[in-house]
Amino acid sequence: MIVKAFDTFFSATSRISYRRLLCWATGTGLLLVGRVDAEIWLYLSLAFIAGEAAPKMLGALKGGST
Repeated sequence: MIVKAFDTFFSATSRISYRRLLCWATGTGLLLVGRVDAEIWLYLSLAFIAGEAAPKMLGALKGGST
């Protein structure tokens, strides 16, 4: 039951992906131990998420699917 819920939550078609979760968890961990400032953590997370979403947005603008 737990495996099914985990697979559903992190499926490839879901909005949450392993890479986004890893980015958030790593940034949060570094923020908590004082290795990264809050502003830098925000910029890195936004850059990663925007970079991951860019091909999908470009494909939608062109009318195709990626």
